[in-house]
Parts: sequence; structure tokens; C-alpha cells
Amino acid sequence: MTFKKGDMVKIKCEAQPGPFDEAAVTIGFEPGVVLSGFVKQSSVEKRGDEAFVIGKIVRIDGGIIEVQLPGSFFTSARGVASLPRAWAESNVVHV
Repeated sequence: MTFKKGDMVKIKCEAQPGPFDEAAVTIGFEPGVVLSGFVKQSSVEKRGDEAFVIGKIVRIDGGIIEVQLPGSFFTSARGVASLPRAWAESNVVHV
């Protein structure tokens, strides 16, 4: 799959109901490496048993794709997920 800066994408995640109009989202993209936080329910798409959070590609650097995510995350003050390209190939799709 071809990714480029500015693309809107959906990232496979685990999503649970959260407080108010938010969903608790966890993205596990490598063994032992996760990104967890809260996003608005409208930023999460459910498809059967799968969930996806919508984001925007802000940078591509070799084997890393950086995606800006809406919401508040515990392990990323900027709300940017640095995803390994190999993982993204099978867990990220274009909007």
C-alpha cells in the first residue's frame, strides 16, 4: 500500500466506551509497544468485531509512518503515533 503525507487513514485499534462522548482507544503496533488514550466516538469506526481510529499522516521517514490522531493520549503528548511501515501495511487503510 502506498502512503503519503496528508493521507487520511484508519488505524486498527481496540476501542471501548469511555467517559462522556469519548472512546478509550488502544493501538498495539509492536510487542510491548502500545499507544493508549481517548478520542471522540465520531473518530472511531466499528466494523463487526474490528475498530479503527481515524488519523492523518504527517510524516514518513524510511520505515516509520507518523500519524496525527485526534484526542488525548497517555504515551504521546503530541498525539502522534509512529507506526512501523511493516505493521501499517496490514493494519492501516485509507479513508
